[in-house]
Amino acid sequence: IEERLKHIISHSLGKISDFDGYKKFEGVSNAEDFKKLMRRDPAFAPFCLDREKYVVARIGGNLITSIHRKLGDLYEEILLELLNDKYGFSKEYLKFSLDIVIDGKEQKRTTDGRLILSDIENKELKDKVANLVIDGYDGLAMEVRSCYQIGDSKRIQADDHMATALKALNIEPKLVILCNTSLVSPVKRLSKNWTVYQGEDSFEYIKNLTDFDLYQFLLDNKTLIEPLMDDVF
Repeated sequence: IEERLKHIISHSLGKISDFDGYKKFEGVSNAEDFKKLMRRDPAFAPFCLDREKYVVARIGGNLITSIHRKLGDLYEEILLELLNDKYGFSKEYLKFSLDIVIDGKEQKRTTDGRLILSDIENKELKDKVANLVIDGYDGLAMEVRSCYQIGDSKRIQADDHMATALKALNIEPKLVILCNTSLVSPVKRLSKNWTVYQGEDSFEYIKNLTDFDLYQFLLDNKTLIEPLMDDVF
């Protein structure tokens, strides 16, 4: 399992290193080109935005968004791998899909891992999951985020509807946010409908669910991760 997780890390971080923040600007391939573009732009030129800090903030901001998205994908893949290894369910089973209606339009949403008590044959594993599920629910389903930094009302509404749809199926919705620095407002709103874990509590929850100390594993593999992130930056 550890080798499979290392592969997920290498593959995901390798995708981030392919990021090119300049490619969507025609004829721009580096910071100096971007500064020249700002000097020619009638909206920005009068405000002296052809400077290094502006380039770093604007292009670097896109890189940070890419990093957060890929880390979110990385954590989703890792959790699926851990659940598959521990419980034996296929990833197709774990990534449970359901249709929800938002503003009159039907959308298909997929969970990042679901476990239904009646489907778990091993008593020890069933008891493990039961101890993590609120009494009365038939199982749990998860949405995994590296960090909730989106204030988009439509995205929040979709996540809220997802929780409602899961509850209608008597499945406890669990929002697993790995960071401690999410936006307060959306998390506060979603916590009314989701069971929310954040930061250290999220890693502890994953450990209790899978018997795998993911946080320690990541720390132990810093020699793998750090050079990949050096390449990104």
